[in-house]
Amino acid sequence: MTGPHEGEDTRDDAFAQRLASLEAERQGKPAAQGKGKGDLGVGARVGVDLVSGVLLGAGLGYGIDLYAGTKPWGLIVCFMLGAAAGFLNVYRFLNGQDAGVGYRRKTPDQQPPKREE
Repeated sequence: MTGPHEGEDTRDDAFAQRLASLEAERQGKPAAQGKGKGDLGVGARVGVDLVSGVLLGAGLGYGIDLYAGTKPWGLIVCFMLGAAAGFLNVYRFLNGQDAGVGYRRKTPDQQPPKREE
């Protein structure tokens, strides 16, 4: 008479073989885990930098035009300057130059200078 657990050994062996073959196949491929939130943050930062530069430039230009009566030249010039500033901020951020002094990348062994008291 056969018991309810008779075919378990063959199923376990087949599962172990499939698992081993999948792990061996995956060894050459990098694991893509946990990247989604980081990429979303980068995209949001880039979008905010671009939009804020353009809006700030356009608002400043509009204010200059109202105050000086130079319609539309202040708006045009400041819009262009704001767009250029936004693109420069995005360029610096994507190259890792956004926080370093002198726009150099920090290496892991660099420590901030210690103050003498």
